[in-house]
Amino acid sequence: MAYGVSPYTYRPGNTFLYRLPAGVKLLGLLGISLGSFFSVPGMLLSTGILVVGAGSVKILPWDLFRGIKPLVIMIGLVIILRSFQFNLPRSLLPELNLPGFWAGIRFGGGIMISFFAGALLFSVTTMTELKDSLGRAETLIRISWYNFIKKTTGKPIRTVSRNSPVSLGISLMLSFLPRFFEVWEEAEAAYRARAGKKGIPALILLIPLVTERMITMAVETAYAMESRGAFLERPSAEEAP
Repeated sequence: MAYGVSPYTYRPGNTFLYRLPAGVKLLGLLGISLGSFFSVPGMLLSTGILVVGAGSVKILPWDLFRGIKPLVIMIGLVIILRSFQFNLPRSLLPELNLPGFWAGIRFGGGIMISFFAGALLFSVTTMTELKDSLGRAETLIRISWYNFIKKTTGKPIRTVSRNSPVSLGISLMLSFLPRFFEVWEEAEAAYRARAGKKGIPALILLIPLVTERMITMAVETAYAMESRGAFLERPSAEEAP
């Protein structure tokens, strides 16, 4: 099966992981990401779970790391910065900081595992499933909260001020992840077509361009949603005609 080139791209399938509710997969992503930062055993366990999950949907694990080069460079810089410390004015030369080095390694490993988990999530879950799951979760939380307020105060809440702002915001944030990689690959392909230099010079040029494009897309999305009334206030029961 030919898969999409861009990272965080949905890859059609019909295995158990695909049929699992999107909310359960989101909670799994959160648990794996948090567990990978707490301890080395947590990192190993999270990695094992992700490898098994990728194998269950017939995706090669290294295929989920496409587009990770800028992140690897950032992790490398973090490790270097944490590996040395300066004791000015006593010494002008940096001293090796082994605890900082290992802390940087653990941080980088957690970031890599979180990236792996996110790529696997988007590979087996559509944005529609994620949005529906977030909307149902917010509705359930709101109903539970309203019932709690009614039982404790005896007065029901009369209005809902906006159209699911929390789930809508999270959905938009999640939807920008695959779009970021699409924009990055388009910009990188155009850069290579013009025989641009590889490495750091490419990042120096591409990062501002991609950032500008993502900001433009965010503004366009906000305008489109506003024109559809997404940010309009709902009238309360007392204000309704």
